[in-house]
Amino acid sequence: MEKHLKYHTKEEKAAERRKRLKPLLDSFYDYISQVKRPLGKLRNAIQNAIALKLRVYRIFENGQVPLTNNPVEQAIRPSTLIRKNSLFAKSIRGAQASAVYYTIVGTAKMNHLNIYKYFKYLFDHLPNRENKDIEGFLPWAKEVQAQCHI
Repeated sequence: MEKHLKYHTKEEKAAERRKRLKPLLDSFYDYISQVKRPLGKLRNAIQNAIALKLRVYRIFENGQVPLTNNPVEQAIRPSTLIRKNSLFAKSIRGAQASAVYYTIVGTAKMNHLNIYKYFKYLFDHLPNRENKDIEGFLPWAKEVQAQCHI
């Protein structure tokens, strides 16, 4: 339902939520409060939902409050994967190499580069460079941006 709301400001979004989503949530809470003697996991789920009702209803007060924390979860997912993958490094140098790789990939993503194109650019140009300066190969360099931008 949230995807179909039309709004321009956070105030309009909160008003649209109150108009369209609040009746659905009210019905949900009315329904679960009428369940007689729930058992086991259902009881725990109902108790949890009722305990969190005030928090859930904050979406109607402020249009900036997200309905889900999925974007945040997705943002921290790479660091969790890196931590887990580091457990299988066979040496300290291997773990350091992985850290360098992940750092390059993360920095390239932050600079809106196509990762494949960026690594290809690095492998094509770094071995043939004449000076020791690597500033021109960093993700924010003009030439890199021109060649590898998404």
